[in-house]
Amino acid sequence: MTTAAAPSAPSIWPAASAIGAAGAGLAILVNRNAKRGGRRVAAQITRALPGASVRLTKSEGEIDAWLDRLASATAMRGVFAAGGDGTVVALVNALARSNPADRDLPTAGILPLGTGNGWAHALGAPKLHRCLSLLAATPGPLPTRRCSLVEVEGTLAHFAGTGWDAMILDDYKRQVELSRGRRLSKTIYGYVSAALLRTTPKVALFGNPRVVIENLGPVVYTIDRDGRPRLAPELAPGAVLYDGPVGTASVGTCPEFGYRFKAFPFAERVPGFMSVRVYSKSALRAVASIPRLWSGAHPLDGMHDWLATGVRMTFSRPVPLQIGGDAHGMRHAVEYRTSTRGIRMVDWPRIPS
Repeated sequence: MTTAAAPSAPSIWPAASAIGAAGAGLAILVNRNAKRGGRRVAAQITRALPGASVRLTKSEGEIDAWLDRLASATAMRGVFAAGGDGTVVALVNALARSNPADRDLPTAGILPLGTGNGWAHALGAPKLHRCLSLLAATPGPLPTRRCSLVEVEGTLAHFAGTGWDAMILDDYKRQVELSRGRRLSKTIYGYVSAALLRTTPKVALFGNPRVVIENLGPVVYTIDRDGRPRLAPELAPGAVLYDGPVGTASVGTCPEFGYRFKAFPFAERVPGFMSVRVYSKSALRAVASIPRLWSGAHPLDGMHDWLATGVRMTFSRPVPLQIGGDAHGMRHAVEYRTSTRGIRMVDWPRIPS
């Protein structure tokens, strides 16, 4: 059996043959290195949505060039990322580079192909074949909801952080590289085993650093025992939100981290704010609390929560930083802010079935 050739962005799009075809007005970026096979999936999407522009890419420059070619297209209904959280973050930042800085980003969507698919799950995305069926049957505007974004060191993402989460992601990726061909390594079991067998021993050996978290925004909300945001007028700009030991210190505008891990259960309670979370207990205590941590249980001993628009975290020693699930090296201090630019993401449950 022959495999369909990998599609690439046409020089002129939409072509006359695409007008009125299923997927007309949609542009879809496919991660060449996606877990489920970039070329095969690109061909699958092209068959299901012949009117769409499908681009198989592996570099930032290729994404930028593709978006430049699409800039003159009329009746664009949305740009989709087919991949995991890393692919979505790459697309979001490419859209930011290609659009004026004083406005929200164009409508975007996610076709889940990656490992964790945290943002896709939070947006209610079904499996790929179902996503394609819904898009093929919906010729008009797609239902969306506005999502806030975190900005850190010039990069936009739906979550970022330091400490164990960054260490676990790094250890997990190393484990996957060493276990090529083993499907189990790319599942939730592989993620948990990396946390237990690789990250936890290192954390237990070196212990937790300390962190000072300062408020950089005009107002801050705390979270009461019932999970309700409470305005904290005493936490003015420059106020210290937290000063103490830290295992993980993360921010997010999306409730899920991946694998249905509700890392930021309060992320969407106040529009335009990001969830700021600190877990202060030991690695061994965290292991014992995995079920409650995973489900986003509240209150949880050692977990500290705020909703803020900007914070600065300063650590007693360099810690690993991850942005949108990708490692960014070691940092002694990090500033996070909610971006003034939001993005309208396709809200899958609202598409008529």
